Amino acid sequence: MRLKAAGISDVGLKRKLNEDSYIISPDMGLYVIADGMGGHRAGEVASKIVVDTLTDYWIKMGKKENPSFIDPIEKDLPDKAQHLINSISLANLIIHEAQKQPQYHRMGSTVSALLADKNRIWLANVGDSPVYLFSGGRLTLISEEHSVEAEQKNMGFFDSMSLSGQMMKNVLTRALGLNEKVVSYITHIVPDPGDMLLICSDGLTNYASEEAIKAILKDLSASIEQKVQGLVNAAIDGGGGDNITVILLEILEEGKWTRFKNKLKIE
Repeated sequence: MRLKAAGISDVGLKRKLNEDSYIISPDMGLYVIADGMGGHRAGEVASKIVVDTLTDYWIKMGKKENPSFIDPIEKDLPDKAQHLINSISLANLIIHEAQKQPQYHRMGSTVSALLADKNRIWLANVGDSPVYLFSGGRLTLISEEHSVEAEQKNMGFFDSMSLSGQMMKNVLTRALGLNEKVVSYITHIVPDPGDMLLICSDGLTNYASEEAIKAILKDLSASIEQKVQGLVNAAIDGGGGDNITVILLEILEEGKWTRFKNKLKIE
């Protein structure tokens, strides 16, 4: 599977610090966004712990220095998927331990990670930084949102116009660092050439409409880099009230020899 990726992070119009961090690593097949939370730069520290921990983890994996598993993981999952979950659990543990320092008390972070694995892509996430599949002109959320708002919507109780709805909008039910253990959502997709995968912090989705996002992704005349910048610009035009981080992956057509090998299942 051939991928092309681009990413950008912007502080937005109203925040003094950028508490988002991200990874684009084609060599490791790893693409990650972390959205930190906590005062006194703690959110910035938490998100950096996430990207540093996952980067170090997957560098070791590339060297066949596979880290030990922290918690039991479902054995039906392939090796790479198990290690993706484990790398997130390790980041969670490091952030949780760092909270013993008073300046980092109650800091935390979301994480949304994509990992390329032959013809499929693994997705793991904790928190509310969304991941979308853009295919055939349709934008589909493929991550799991861990927020009070999402849970209330699932139960049919949520009213976005109510005072309680507004208060619960950004309250997370899961985040890295808040507890010693964390449960990651994990799934995989097998994308087709021409599909795009969008990872972002909620600074995009809270300030740019779905129609604006789809219009930018549909633009055949724009490069992937221009689309990423266009998404950030749309969020800024919509108020830019939070940090905005975007990673866009485009699935490219395989060459004839690669398609032939895949057909014959040649490794």
